[in-house]
Amino acid sequence: MVVLLVEDMARSVAFYRRLGVSFPDGVESRPSVVVDLGGGHNLVLSTTFGANVPDYASPAGDSRTFLEFFVEGDAAVDELYGRLTAAGYRGRRSPFRTDFGAWMALIDDPDGTTVLITAG
Repeated sequence: MVVLLVEDMARSVAFYRRLGVSFPDGVESRPSVVVDLGGGHNLVLSTTFGANVPDYASPAGDSRTFLEFFVEGDAAVDELYGRLTAAGYRGRRSPFRTDFGAWMALIDDPDGTTVLITAG
């Protein structure tokens, strides 16, 4: 399970839908949502979880957590990165070849979590 603390549920759901995550209709107004990603893995988006933890303060600054989404081939990385940046999301690094041969791009979700889009 991955839990992401988000500021605006509708904004975050829109971003992750663009990455292919399927959300039930109407979740944009909920304080939290759990989505089954398959293989026993869940993604949780919550606008309230931090408020329920005593003495918790949301981290500031750049993200230290990356989420990775695999797409079919280099061209799909280029296309998805282009669509997301055109939609106004912050591109952290345009598509590039890593030293271990992967083709990937980095983009930030609306709350600053960096997402890797990788050809796989």
